[in-house]
Amino acid sequence: MTKNKILIVDDERQLVSLVSLHMTMSGYEVLTANDGEAALSCISKDNPDLVILDLMLPKIDGWEVCKLLRADPKTKNISVIMLTARSETEDKLKGFECGADDYVTKPFSPRELVARVKRVLVRAEKGPSAPTRYSCGDVDIDLVDFTVRVKGEDIHLTEKETAILKALLKKPGEFLTRGQLLDTAWGSEDDVEYGNIDVHISHLREKLEKNPENPQMIKTVKGAGYIVEGALNG
Repeated sequence: MTKNKILIVDDERQLVSLVSLHMTMSGYEVLTANDGEAALSCISKDNPDLVILDLMLPKIDGWEVCKLLRADPKTKNISVIMLTARSETEDKLKGFECGADDYVTKPFSPRELVARVKRVLVRAEKGPSAPTRYSCGDVDIDLVDFTVRVKGEDIHLTEKETAILKALLKKPGEFLTRGQLLDTAWGSEDDVEYGNIDVHISHLREKLEKNPENPQMIKTVKGAGYIVEGALNG
């Protein structure tokens, strides 16, 4: 059985040695690189199955490496786990927006990292699945239990707000008319006016948008309806 190739990219050589040891003991073939340029060269030559990627790298940083992988048809399906000391919520959201499959902060447990590698590889082998996360700016939504967080803080949504947001998130990047949103949130209820949608959208923006007057997540399509911008992730 062919071993999965794991590329470890970090400029801390002791950390690379530690992670390499645990990955080798877990049965993986290990490749290493100490900067972003060397990582891209190794990926092009050796086609690893997964990259464990630091963010603060010499020459080309981890953000850019991940973006380049996702932009290239030959490498877009390579799994990426970001391993970094940057633990702020904004950094994690940015990581997922760049296309990372998982995000691990330092200090970390090598055993936990091995477990995460196994999980990501199993998920990749099963092929594309329904996305489980949505992110846009400070907003992070777990699509499985529909937990909504802004800057890491839980946000309470009403039943109608939840129904409207779920409908929009089913088709990110595609607008839904007020009529479609009414049907989703109110069903067959009588005497419901289109203006109710506008009121609930306004409340959602107040809860989720940094600047509700200039929304970046829930945008108006003039004369048509509303559209959600942002990224869905597995």
